[in-house]
Amino acid sequence: YHLSPELVDDIRQRVKIRRLDKGELLLVPGKIASHASFILEGLVKSYYIPEDEIAPVVTKFMFENSIITSILSYYSRQPGNEYIEAVEDTLIASLHYNDMQFLFSKHFEFNYIIRVIAEKYLYCLEVEINNRRKPLAEDRYAFFQKHFPYLLQRVALKDIASYLSMTTETLSRIRGK
Repeated sequence: YHLSPELVDDIRQRVKIRRLDKGELLLVPGKIASHASFILEGLVKSYYIPEDEIAPVVTKFMFENSIITSILSYYSRQPGNEYIEAVEDTLIASLHYNDMQFLFSKHFEFNYIIRVIAEKYLYCLEVEINNRRKPLAEDRYAFFQKHFPYLLQRVALKDIASYLSMTTETLSRIRGK
């Protein structure tokens, strides 16, 4: 999609480039997600820690050319319950909520761009939800392996297991077959 020079200028004035070190937290529970960030390089994960459990539950992995934020917190302007953590050194371009609202009101074309991004996000979310509904752990892992092979070497097995709703032992057994 071709962006008008005015929109490009307004985006450049408002977007902040930031480097996250591996393990650095971009968001913690109880805080409002004030930024949506486009991943230029690197990988992040989103997770929460249930009240009755010790182990975190990984909810998503986001990598290059993806947008990461706590959707619920960012759009409701309420504190969230998730962590967003850099899995590896990561370079992001962040846009504050207020700046996004400014771009929406000033540039009709920005609304179109964000709608297309939202459609892609919703499509991917539906695919992920359908995979998580599969009753067999082997099927969930096979799907992950087929659709996200580039993550297998970048993400810890315990995080993949958590994301796929299985124990690390189950994942190791499946991988050993």
